[in-house]
Amino acid sequence: MSVSKTLSLLVVLAAVLVAGIVVIQPLAVEATTGSLDKKNKSSFNQGSLYGSYGTAGRANGFQSRSVGVADFDGRGGVTRTVRINANDGDGGRRLIDLTSVGTYSVNSDGTGEIYFLNMNSSGDTTAVTYDFVIRTTESGGGKSKLLASSLEAIQREPGVTASLVEESLTRRSGVR
Repeated sequence: MSVSKTLSLLVVLAAVLVAGIVVIQPLAVEATTGSLDKKNKSSFNQGSLYGSYGTAGRANGFQSRSVGVADFDGRGGVTRTVRINANDGDGGRRLIDLTSVGTYSVNSDGTGEIYFLNMNSSGDTTAVTYDFVIRTTESGGGKSKLLASSLEAIQREPGVTASLVEESLTRRSGVR
């Protein structure tokens, strides 16, 4: 085979390959995202957060830690009590107790927001917002197919004791 015929054949093969990629790739992407959209459509909703969740928080590493209980009503309402164990600045520790009321929203992909109004023991209040992701689920029955068994959250605003506040929430099965 001559060099010019070989080059012509390579050009034709390259053109066919490029045309195939241009035509097939969008179809593959559409098929993949379409199936994901159908699979994830309405998978999560407010009903995915329901019941009592144990909370464990941390701020700036070991600067402060917290434990508490959050109760979600499955309709967008939440209450919480939390005890923060923080550095007192003199080498000791101080305890801060908060009571919170709030609302939450859940996106179909399992992400969402929680808005809390915190009140400390002296009556001072602060408003905070958490962004969260549902990490694990269990069968929820009822209106929600998926019930969150654990989620991870980060607070947008600086916390009472540190600038970065992280929370882990785990559903306490059998507790309402």
